[in-house]
Amino acid sequence: MKITSKHLSALYDLTADQFNAVEMHSFLNLINVIQLQLEILKMETGKKELFTDIISDTAKLARDIRKSEKSSFFPENIKPFQKKVIDLISYLEKEVNDDKGIQELQDAREILIEVFKVMDIRADELKKHSSNPGQWLSYSVEEFKNDFQKFFHAVEKNSNGRYRIVQNIAQQEPNDYLVNFEVDSELNGRIVMPLVFKDVIRDLIANARKYTEPGGSIQVGVFQKKNMLRFIVEDNGMGIPKNEVDRIFEFGYRATNVRHLPTMGGGFGLTKALYITVQLNGDLWIESEEDKGTKIVIEIPVPEAFVAKGFKKTSISSESN
Repeated sequence: MKITSKHLSALYDLTADQFNAVEMHSFLNLINVIQLQLEILKMETGKKELFTDIISDTAKLARDIRKSEKSSFFPENIKPFQKKVIDLISYLEKEVNDDKGIQELQDAREILIEVFKVMDIRADELKKHSSNPGQWLSYSVEEFKNDFQKFFHAVEKNSNGRYRIVQNIAQQEPNDYLVNFEVDSELNGRIVMPLVFKDVIRDLIANARKYTEPGGSIQVGVFQKKNMLRFIVEDNGMGIPKNEVDRIFEFGYRATNVRHLPTMGGGFGLTKALYITVQLNGDLWIESEEDKGTKIVIEIPVPEAFVAKGFKKTSISSESN
């Protein structure tokens, strides 16, 4: 199904706060991961009173991010919060005496440090995008693939050992996700896109993982043609009920067959994907069948300035068209 003008009301009806939440979607997802880790630690340590303030701070940070305009949110905004989280874990490590408790804290520290690293990277990307929203960047195919290998590693790390992400079917165990990630280019081995679209790719891959049971498979493809970038993500997960596909781009809407899942997401990843696709004058298609999976295709036109230079430039403003 190609998304047409009838689906764009999902964007026109956004409130100011919802619009900001869409633009800050990646940060909200990371805050949700942090909150989940803190809730787990609160239960494991039994020291609920020590977590009251930091969990309250986490909720406040999420509210602030929802209301923030991307141009006013920079890495320094989250540094005090990061320090407070790590300081709490350091304190608990001195208080806990048993080996199991110490290991749980060390594991949590490792996960949270990884999340904070990703958060710093997203904040830096946001800052760059805010200062030059029309900028497109050029990546070598190898560079782009390596960036996403780091992303897959971070997702796996955040699972706390619940699953692995493998790319060789011979390595797949019953609880592993098999992810096939292919990137190709017809022109000088390069891929071009705005930073914000790279974010959309990450979000949609994360969605595919969330709504596919461990043991499932996810196919991801990025293909650079001369005048167009094509992205596809397809999973064999839970899919979307047929009568709900038209609503899935509405802010906060989650299909009825997945509402029982504790995804920690806000339910607007697809709203963001549509919003960015429309901003970039692109097209989006979605095919989904309940209990069989979902396939999303996005195509965006490439600025002529990149094409004219044979994709050799590392960056260019779309206003140069």
